[in-house]
Amino acid sequence: MWLLTALLLWVPAGAQISADPSKAVITLQPPWVSVFQEENVNLWCEGPHLPGDISTQWFLNGTAIHTLTPRHRIAAASVNDNGEYRCQTGLSVPSDPVQLEVHRDWLLLQVSSRVVTEGEPLTLRCHGWKNKTIYNVLFYQNGKVFKFSTGNSEFTILKTNLSHNGIYRCSAMGKQRFESAGVNITVKELFPAPVLKASLSSPILEGHLVNLSCETKLLLQRPGLQLYFSFYMGSKTLLSRNTASEYQILTATREDSGLYWCEATTEDGSVVKHSPELELQVLGLQTQPPVWFHVLFYLAVGILFLVDTIFCVIICKELERKKKYNLEVSLDSGQKKRVNSCLQEERYLEEP
Repeated sequence: MWLLTALLLWVPAGAQISADPSKAVITLQPPWVSVFQEENVNLWCEGPHLPGDISTQWFLNGTAIHTLTPRHRIAAASVNDNGEYRCQTGLSVPSDPVQLEVHRDWLLLQVSSRVVTEGEPLTLRCHGWKNKTIYNVLFYQNGKVFKFSTGNSEFTILKTNLSHNGIYRCSAMGKQRFESAGVNITVKELFPAPVLKASLSSPILEGHLVNLSCETKLLLQRPGLQLYFSFYMGSKTLLSRNTASEYQILTATREDSGLYWCEATTEDGSVVKHSPELELQVLGLQTQPPVWFHVLFYLAVGILFLVDTIFCVIICKELERKKKYNLEVSLDSGQKKRVNSCLQEERYLEEP
């Protein structure tokens, strides 16, 4: 287990991976940033030196200490060894600080670093005073149990992410159940989740060039750190692991309609993040009808108008004729009624 821990934690304590190659770096052996009183600790300083000169300056809480070698050894640590350590070599600038804590308790949760960058490993060790045997170990994050082991007191998170932020503690059985003090772990974000953007807003007409860009930014700079980008439409891979953050649809067609998303990842795949989906809708071009179609259309409309006009004239004349006929019939009927009335009156006068 110690060999595995050493391999995983061959990273400077306190997540000291500097973008500046001239900055010194401190490494702890054993790799814990908190120890019990009377335990031994070795701090190593790595940085560029002058030829033939390996002298190293060490600082505790800003004050220079007597050690002038790359290794600063703390034998039988005491509360006086608590504090912030820095180092500097002949050609380096001062290292980032490493905070060492010396405790006196029954149980101690040791961590490889209190601050890590997502994707880095984090090892936790539930450690008994004077290496007393402990068992039935429980690890807690923010008050909730996330790991139980009957005998193994060490646990490694191989790839940390932002969900691993929080306060950690452990409890274990010895003569009775003991519980450690809490340790605050901070996971720094390497880069935010990408956002996929298109050069044209949807809907898009067929034939247009569309640029898709997977937008994110490294929040921490490190030597040789490079992001790789992949583009997808649904479950179909369009472009895989490319250093370019853009993808082009040279000539959009209706078949290019769909849900697009992208992925950003580090070279070793320790941090992988996806963008939300972006919907693209491509519309077909509306072709213009030929000239002859317009000619026939307007000719047909003209003919229909002429036919309608002729029918209207015929109907109007027919209505007028019927109206005149009805009037004549009405007049003839009235005259006959008057003649019959006169005849009846004469007959009445002639009667004795």
